[in-house]
Amino acid sequence: MNSQSQANKPASQSYISIGSLDLGSFLGGRIPSVLLDRARKNLQKKTEEGEIKGFWVQGFGGDLHLHLSTTLTDSSQISHLEDIILEIGSDAVKGAVAEGLCSAAAKEQSLNARFLRFPYTERGAEPIFVTKAINGSWGFFNRSIFNLFFNPDKGSGRRIEGNDFLAVVESIEDLKEGKKEVRTYEFGPGNINELLALVADAELWRLSRVYAVRGKFGIGELKNEPAAVVEGSFNPVMIGRSQSGLPAVGEYTQAAAEFCFGPGGPQGSYRVGLVPSTFEEAALPISDGVCKVAAYAYQSYGGGQIPEGPDVVDIFSQNRPETCRVQREAARLIKHMVGHGEFEPYLNPRTAEHRASQQAEQLGERLAEIPSGSDPLVETANQNSQFTLSDIKADAGGKVGHTSIPNHYRGIAEASLQEAKAQGLIFDTSAFVEVGDDEHLLMSHQRGADSNEIHLFSHRTFFRQVWVAEVLGYKWYGLGQDLVGESTEGRTTEELANLTDDFINLLPEYLPPVERERMDDLKKAYQEWKSDKGEGHKVEPAFSGNVSGQGPGFAELPLNQPESVGLLAIDKAGPSAFNLPIWWSLNQAASDGSLFGYLEGIGGKGAVIEIWDVENHRRVFLDLASEGQVIRDLLGAIEKFNVKRVWARTSEEWNPSQLESSLGNVLLSASTEKLAVISGGEYLGKDDPVLLAVEPLARALNLFMRDQFYMTQGDGRGSHFMFPTPLPFEDAIATINSRGVAVSAWVTFDASGEISKFEDVFADPSYELARDRAYSINKAIWDAQGGNFVPVGVGADKVEQSYPLAKTLSTITTDDSEFISQRKS
Repeated sequence: MNSQSQANKPASQSYISIGSLDLGSFLGGRIPSVLLDRARKNLQKKTEEGEIKGFWVQGFGGDLHLHLSTTLTDSSQISHLEDIILEIGSDAVKGAVAEGLCSAAAKEQSLNARFLRFPYTERGAEPIFVTKAINGSWGFFNRSIFNLFFNPDKGSGRRIEGNDFLAVVESIEDLKEGKKEVRTYEFGPGNINELLALVADAELWRLSRVYAVRGKFGIGELKNEPAAVVEGSFNPVMIGRSQSGLPAVGEYTQAAAEFCFGPGGPQGSYRVGLVPSTFEEAALPISDGVCKVAAYAYQSYGGGQIPEGPDVVDIFSQNRPETCRVQREAARLIKHMVGHGEFEPYLNPRTAEHRASQQAEQLGERLAEIPSGSDPLVETANQNSQFTLSDIKADAGGKVGHTSIPNHYRGIAEASLQEAKAQGLIFDTSAFVEVGDDEHLLMSHQRGADSNEIHLFSHRTFFRQVWVAEVLGYKWYGLGQDLVGESTEGRTTEELANLTDDFINLLPEYLPPVERERMDDLKKAYQEWKSDKGEGHKVEPAFSGNVSGQGPGFAELPLNQPESVGLLAIDKAGPSAFNLPIWWSLNQAASDGSLFGYLEGIGGKGAVIEIWDVENHRRVFLDLASEGQVIRDLLGAIEKFNVKRVWARTSEEWNPSQLESSLGNVLLSASTEKLAVISGGEYLGKDDPVLLAVEPLARALNLFMRDQFYMTQGDGRGSHFMFPTPLPFEDAIATINSRGVAVSAWVTFDASGEISKFEDVFADPSYELARDRAYSINKAIWDAQGGNFVPVGVGADKVEQSYPLAKTLSTITTDDSEFISQRKS
């Protein structure tokens, strides 16, 4: 407390000190009852001698949990209580050695002591509520406390008692570093949005204390006493006083029991799920992804005394049917989060990026610059192929926000594709794919991957759609969104569309009736531009609620034989959406033998993954069999490293210094980057990705989408994590909450290279259960996290910097912020 609050301290003020001591690290993770009894015996002696008023002892996971109370007469008693806690802990270690529970070396180990301080004034008697997050980390209780005190849809205190509260938020980074001056901010009732902007990312900010600012506790001698406090780096503890204008015990219980994900696990590196647990359950070993939350409550009396026996209530041992129901639902959601393995969002981004950066450093010069022009490896693959399948996609505008493409876009693209077919540029145009507000030009040709002719043609086709819209006066949302950028400044739509007589003559055959009736307007505009009588349409920035000018994306697969190729595309997601599915599918196809059976047929000996460092414009080639962990660690940092291609390895042994002689066919290609013709050689991750893959990998990817659940960053603004639902093409429109949608197809070729069959994979009834699972789990996790708390809402390091949230975060945390706290711990 600061000097002011010490001066205002009531004479009868009580004080609780809770110590968490890590004995479990050398006692097998559980505190034996003999040591708990030893601690109780020693503390009973301290009570009889008058050093403390009361105590309570419990083993929670690997922590010896000591709860001491006294009547506070001066500040020196605070440190004395903590000295007692350390003394009891040291004696417990001695007892463990004497009992043969651990070696004498344990005496030298650190107990990793964590302390919580809580001053309060008894008004005759005081309900105290304590909860501990076993396997949680610093900010684990952020969501619970926000719901309890600041969410009007949760706790009833604000509605019934008319109370308001102030939150004190601390920088976890500063706490971890042990800084004397920790960045600390206060948020009152009028600044809930600012509070939420910080505490939603519980790996960066901890909601540490709450004070009443109105109601019985907000005025008078109690106004400097906290309503709730959180402390602890791991296995954190939250304590609060209850009733009489503060949350009721039932509301505290709800906050401690309601499922959410928060930071925890080894070194706080994961997102663990809250499981309410009895004392007995809390003493048992922890499963992956689980944070056991135990809670107890009692009625303090007599200036800080603690009742004995069952009058200290094990909260979750009461009403076992209700606790068991919550536990079952928690287990269901945790199972799916743990299914991410060592990938985000189960793995937190800072850990993922640290691992990836370590691997990148060890790879050294193997992480080489991506060629800015012709890629020799791709050229070799082109020379060995009979034909190439290209999927080039873009968001050129939506008819109702970012939902679906305008109706006439399809006809314009078909007319343009027919022109290209007549010119011999492409084989076939039989598949024009729509996924939400993205359009995909699916083409077979003999120009090879990375063909400037094919890319330029696609770019012009997209601008032809924009031109028709401009001439007809349509104001589609995000018109030309992916197209308009630095490379288009000062140019006209007509120039970029490369309008021709053939294209204009083909238009009436393919345009819908409404636009066909206005062909005279289109012909007139074309003739005026062609004769230099018209100025043309200057390219304007897209009217769009998110990032524009990213450029079209593409996936291209050179093929040396007719075969079925799988297509997987997602709307409302980023290129990172493919990291986990590709990693899972590679291992699945390797384990079931289908990958190696395919490789044997084409002379392959293994698989090599081409991974791109999308921020630093570098790439590396890694062998699946011998460098699996490196691949996993890089791809686990989903925003930093993405898969571009999977290659067949033709050499018996993997030699990364001889790529030209080691790589054969391309097995998979993904839209990890923009078209070079648009981006001027700058390679960045491309939103709304697409991939093409040979049969064994495509089948494994479809199996993943059918049977697994995973979360990836996306939605309409890249602001949330969710599972992209597998849908038939006709239903692939993001509607409710703009959550991601995925489509899959089999594209089959004949011997001439033309597309002979296009099969909608996710239209199969077997995917109905996958859709139900996606909808129900997306909703359950969304409801639990509230749409803002990570890992549903994205963290500060992932939110798009042009959005107001990013600006709010930077404003709050400046050195001259209006929210800098005046309170000291």
